[in-house]
Amino acid sequence: MGQTIEVSIDNQGGILLPPEMKSRLHLSPGMTMIVEEDDQERLCLRVQTESAGLVDKEGIIVVRAEASEDLAGVTRRERNGRVEDLLKRTGL
Repeated sequence: MGQTIEVSIDNQGGILLPPEMKSRLHLSPGMTMIVEEDDQERLCLRVQTESAGLVDKEGIIVVRAEASEDLAGVTRRERNGRVEDLLKRTGL
């Protein structure tokens, strides 16, 4: 283990981590954490690493994965390519 710190539990049962630790570990709201308890009642909290997988979203199967590059840039490149193709086909 790298670091031991003292944390608090808020009124809603959430574990409060220092902002610098959340930033360093790239933690964000909605992430899944795994809590492991050993025989000596010690807890280990770790980030659930998820691989790409198929998920049913209201009857539509989608891939759950992280983007490998900036989606805005990909969208812009794809749009520009399609516009160029249309201009070439129309002779403009």
